[in-house]
Amino acid sequence: MPSCHSTNDKAQQLAQKTETAEGTVVICTEQTHGKGQRGNTWETEAGSNLTLSVILRPTFLEVKWQFYLSMVASLAVKEMLNQLGASADLRVKWPNDVLCSQKKISGILIENTLNRHLIDTSVIGFGINVNQTGFRTPKATSMRLLSGRVYELDEVYEQLMVALEGQYMRLKAGRFSEVKADYLHGLFGYMEPKKYIGEYKFEGKIEDVTDEGKLLIRGPQGRKAYDLKEITFVY
Repeated sequence: MPSCHSTNDKAQQLAQKTETAEGTVVICTEQTHGKGQRGNTWETEAGSNLTLSVILRPTFLEVKWQFYLSMVASLAVKEMLNQLGASADLRVKWPNDVLCSQKKISGILIENTLNRHLIDTSVIGFGINVNQTGFRTPKATSMRLLSGRVYELDEVYEQLMVALEGQYMRLKAGRFSEVKADYLHGLFGYMEPKKYIGEYKFEGKIEDVTDEGKLLIRGPQGRKAYDLKEITFVY
């Protein structure tokens, strides 16, 4: 579709219909109110970037494992960027932003519907900066800025879907430890001293991420688990 309010909102409406197949994609060229983590909006230039949402039905996945969806989604973006040659110092900034040389190139928003202890449906929204060259924030970049190449959005979409399917199949096969190892290997700040703002400003090292998605950081007062709204990176 040429324009929509939010691909995630549209995908959630479709996901409520039982006849909507797993793997259904909602994609638009202009998102007028794209959503990001922490209630933020996603800045995107019409026709220059990729904004889409994928409907999955991971009924094999217990609620306590839902962060693995964030892991496979961010790993899929990294894989796609590597395949298409836009991969300068790729890192995942917890929980699932993708950075290139510490500048954001992709954001992911995942919204799940639960059925008791299992996940019924999952809507994974991707925002990927492809051909945009000007941003209001200096902490953003795009595939074009990194490689100097103008990309066909269809090509980026196809590579992302191939990568996402492969990563999702690993999860479906129960290869959780393998997925987590790959996620930690590319995690920004993993086993490196970085500055954070939590209850106070401190320096610490990320040592792990819990299966529920909490960040485990060893700081001046030992190791502590942080949820999404409890800590901010300083970089």
